[in-house]
Amino acid sequence: MAFLRLGAACAVLDDEGRVLLSRRGDLNVWNLPGGRVDAGELLTETAAREVQEETGVIAHVERAVGLYYLEGWNRLNVVYAGWPLGGSLLEKTNESRANGYFDLRRLPEGVSWEWLLFDVISDERPLPRVIETPPDDLQRARRQLRLRWFKNLLAGRPEPRYPRFEVRAVGLIWDESHRRVLTLPDARGRVLPRIVCSGARAPWHELAAAVGTYNSPVFHWIGLWQDTSQDEMEFVFAATVEEAELPEPAEWSTARNAALAGRDAVYVEHTRPTYARDPVWTIVQEAEMVIKNKGES
Repeated sequence: MAFLRLGAACAVLDDEGRVLLSRRGDLNVWNLPGGRVDAGELLTETAAREVQEETGVIAHVERAVGLYYLEGWNRLNVVYAGWPLGGSLLEKTNESRANGYFDLRRLPEGVSWEWLLFDVISDERPLPRVIETPPDDLQRARRQLRLRWFKNLLAGRPEPRYPRFEVRAVGLIWDESHRRVLTLPDARGRVLPRIVCSGARAPWHELAAAVGTYNSPVFHWIGLWQDTSQDEMEFVFAATVEEAELPEPAEWSTARNAALAGRDAVYVEHTRPTYARDPVWTIVQEAEMVIKNKGES
């Protein structure tokens, strides 16, 4: 049964504005250090761990860049940006053929998704993106990854399976005045639109399809809630649509005064009319709900 696989990567930029790239041992391409999210791990912890494992560099993960869904892989990559905090750059590791810092104007040949690096330094946060791989390239990559799996098994380093997370997408659909938000009925009261992500499509596309009768919103990623003890997370998206009469059971609720159930009131509180430009905020569920990171400017 398909499920959404999760990965995280980090663009580490040094004081000269150069980006840290790793040449993969399996696919032989240059890209940002990154990998699968482990059970019980924050996404930011994954990004930092993968940088250190692949390059030897200890990274400070500063901010979220964007979401990238890999068509054909049922995988969502969360990309962060940060800077080197310590460690030592290794020439190569068990996972990489080479590592190095590169000027964005003089990148090495064979950089995978070169355009993604410019999302990192853009003054505007990118919309969530879907990355499509041509069928021949997809089959070739799958063969190379199967070969890597077999080699690691023979070397006594068996690769773990992708853990299954409970991943949901939540939508804040605002009217043009940013005073009212679309809500749905629930046994607990009014709630924001919410879907469980299947992995078959990008989360924001699944969410848009679920609320498609409400003016087909274009979603921006604005926030993340994560509970590592339960391996649950919610990606929070926002959109602004022309206010119109809604089909039942949806209705417009005054955002600041609505009796929203669960975490939804917190999501509304964290969202401003400038959400498309504001940093992505993160909420971590621990013994009690705490704000882990409201984002840096």
